[in-house]
This record gives sequence, C-alpha cells and structure tokens, in this order.
Amino acid sequence: MTLKAGIAGLRGTIDAETDNLNPATVLGYAQGFGVWVRNQYPHPTVVLGRDGRNSSAMVADVVRAGLLSVGCRVVDLGLTLTPTVQFTVSRRPDYHAGVMVTASHNPPVWNGLKFLNSQGFFLSEADWERLEAQRRHLAAPEVPLDRVLPVLGDSSSLTAHQNAVLSVLPVAAIQARRFRVALDACNSGAVGWQSFLQALGCEVVACHTELHGYFSREPEPLPAHLATLKRLVRTAHCHLGFAADPDGDRLVLVDERGEAVNEEHTVVLCAQERLRHQPEGAVVVNTVTTHALEDALKSAQPGVKIVRTAVGEMNVVAGVQQYQAILGGEGSGGIIVPQVHLARDGMGAMGLILSLLATSGGSLSQLVQGIPRWESVKLKLTPSGLKTDALRELFRQWRTVLPQVKIEKTGIVLCRESHWIGIELSEHELHLQVHLSDDHTGTAQGQHSELAQLWQRFDPNLLTLDTTDGIKLVTPQAWFSLRPSNTEPIVRFMGEYRVGKT
Repeated sequence: MTLKAGIAGLRGTIDAETDNLNPATVLGYAQGFGVWVRNQYPHPTVVLGRDGRNSSAMVADVVRAGLLSVGCRVVDLGLTLTPTVQFTVSRRPDYHAGVMVTASHNPPVWNGLKFLNSQGFFLSEADWERLEAQRRHLAAPEVPLDRVLPVLGDSSSLTAHQNAVLSVLPVAAIQARRFRVALDACNSGAVGWQSFLQALGCEVVACHTELHGYFSREPEPLPAHLATLKRLVRTAHCHLGFAADPDGDRLVLVDERGEAVNEEHTVVLCAQERLRHQPEGAVVVNTVTTHALEDALKSAQPGVKIVRTAVGEMNVVAGVQQYQAILGGEGSGGIIVPQVHLARDGMGAMGLILSLLATSGGSLSQLVQGIPRWESVKLKLTPSGLKTDALRELFRQWRTVLPQVKIEKTGIVLCRESHWIGIELSEHELHLQVHLSDDHTGTAQGQHSELAQLWQRFDPNLLTLDTTDGIKLVTPQAWFSLRPSNTEPIVRFMGEYRVGKT
C-alpha cells in the first residue's frame, strides 16, 4: 500500500498499488476535511500552504478546489512552511483550519497532506477517524458555481511568524555577535529563513535556495546528507550552519568546524537555552528522544522536570499543554517553543541556538562537547509478511496487559499468550521475528555498526519495560525501542548506549 494515513497526516506515492495518492484521492480527502470543518464552523476559512517539491503545486490546486467546492473560503499562502501555516491558523480567530501540502522529509516521489485544526494542531486520533468516516461516506454539499468563494492571499504570514520568534529572543545580544551563518534551505520554504537571520544581524551564506521543484540533496536533513552545507561552513568560515527539511519543522546543525551535529542534540541545546530563563521549568519530549537530556539537564538543574510522551507532534504538544512546559521537542530536530506557538518550528529552534551561542560566549562545538555522550543506533526495518498496522495493534494490546520478557544470549523475546516478538542482535545485524498466529508471521533485518556495543551495555538485571509507544526496553546504560512508523510503512528500531561512563 502506498498510502500512509494517521495522526501525522496523509502521505503517498503513485505506483502499481491499488491505493495511490492520485488527484481523486487528494480531492476526496480535501472535500472530506472541508465538510468536517464546516460541521464545526458554518462559514469556515482554511489556510493552505505547500512545500517546494515539484508535485506540490498540482496537489495544492486539487486541495484548493476540493475545499472551495464544499463551501470553504481558502487563504492560500503558496510556498511556505508547516510551522508558518500552524502559526497563522493559531493566531487568527477568523481562520478555522489548515492544510499543508508536504511529505516532509520523504523523497520526491512522495507527497502528502498535513491537516490542522483551529488551534493549528494536528488532528487527534478521534478527529482523524471522523475525517476518514466523512471521506468514506462523502456526501459533499454542491456549492453553486456562482457561490464559490474567492481565494485570498496572506502576504504577512511569514513576517508575523518571524516577529513572534524574535519577541522571545535576546535580539540585541545576538546582533552584537554578528554571526556568519550558512543555511541549507532544501530548495523549499526555508528560503524565507534568510530574512529572519538577517533581522538577527547575521551574515547569511546560503545553498540549495533554487526553487525548481526538486531537491539538491536527500530531503531528510541527516548528517550524511549535508556535505554541501558542511563544506560551505568551512570555506566561508561560518560560525555554524543550519539545515532544514522541506517543510521547515525540523532543524539540524553543523558546527564551526564543518562537522554535523547529532540531530538528537538540537533539543538538548534548546532546552539548555530555555532553562537559563526558567530554571525549574518542564521539558516535554517523546519516548525515543536522547537520554542525554536527563544527564545534561538534571545534573546541572535538579529542579527541571522531563516528561516523555508517545511519538508524534500532537502527543508532545498535549504534554506541553498539560505540564505548561517551557519547551517541547523530538530527537529528529523538531523543537516546540511554546512562547511562540505549539508546533515544531525550525525557525524557532534557530533562534534558540543563536541565543545560546550569544549568551554563553562559546562555540557550537564547545557546547556540544558539554553534552553527556550517548551513541545513537537507528534502523528502518521493512517487514516481510507483516503489515505494520497489525504490529501496532499488538502493541496497543500490550499497553493493557504487559508481555513477558525473556532474555537470551543474543537477544530478547517478548511474548503474551500466542503472540511473540523476537529481537536477535549479532555484531552488526538485527533480526526481527513477529508471530501473531500460525498463518500471520513476519520478519525483518537491518544492519548497524554499533549494535554489538548497544547490546554489551544492556543490563537485563536492571530492565524497565515502557509501553508508551511500541515497546521500549530501558537499562541504566542502554535502551532500545521498537515501534511502527507514523509516516512510513516501516518499523523503527531506535536505541542508545552511554559512552564513557559505567
């Protein structure tokens, strides 16, 4: 199946499968969403944005038509960023919902839709189910052609978003440092970040700013994909570099030496900056975000509270609201600055990093060296013979009745009644076996050079089982998690082991 639908939105491709992200599918979702919004607001206005990939203009045209056809007014921001759409919806009471056309970090053959409610939040599971029901049984109202509402623009949305971020920063202190900054805009909406950086007194040296519909690098801003930015930092003698993903909700850093910073460290640095202003605040992250956060924050500031939620922006946002947190985030480089708005925001994260550099007086590499070292192990597993939704349902059952954990020499078996999962770790390979019934089994394999080190640090005598999201097995020196992805038809294995401390 090439459609992936859920609380993170809709993503898909076009291929030989039955379910495709074709114009008919896009139209159905757009009309279903429009009717869902109209059920809450009789005369709704929906904010629409898109990223810079080649197909996004076409998909946005279809979404716009679908929304207009069911009686919605559309404010079209054009090429923009997901957090800018979220900010715009959240700050205007006359705007009632939003749609962002993007597949985020997925390759160019993918596209997708992110649906937002009146607060600019992703839809809850209950709302997503209502949208799906509305789409499946669509009886869209037929708006007469002479009553189709005009499409509006909003040229002030990015400026308003930028000003909101600037309002929570020590602007004069940052300007005084006169940073030279390299920016990798990923050929999409992050080209607009240049004006924000300039407002902070930065000299900007940018790459991948051409808006030709394609990506000059792999769209996910992983360190391995940032060769151009790393080279640019070195040759232009920049203080640091920033890398965006196509819709601007994630940020990855490159230090002054041209070395990519582990994406897990972005949230640690941003938390350190916020805690300078509110030493006893709460920080909310997801369950697979680096454990360096506890080491870095609690040792220096015992009053800080760290809360972990299920993966997904809406889950972290709910935690931020519940605990009135000063920061939310995910280890992928998605940072939520509540003083600006409750959304992952790469521009907000940039501001916090520059603020930390300006007020600490140190370099980025020095700040990173001060973070306790945990080595990340991340694998994307494509299961054979098993649908990820079936695994998701098993994990949902295990939240209520925990499985038994059996530790073996080379791995772990989790079992409950006739269901079991086996995870075998060899020196560089991981083998996953899932047994749901005699006629429903699956396997997957993956490779990572650090698997042996992870397993060596894993202490089964001090094991804690966490079912917040999938299965997470935690020991003092190492942990790992297994969970189906919210955005791709894969299973994610994520873990860490502590380096240099026993």
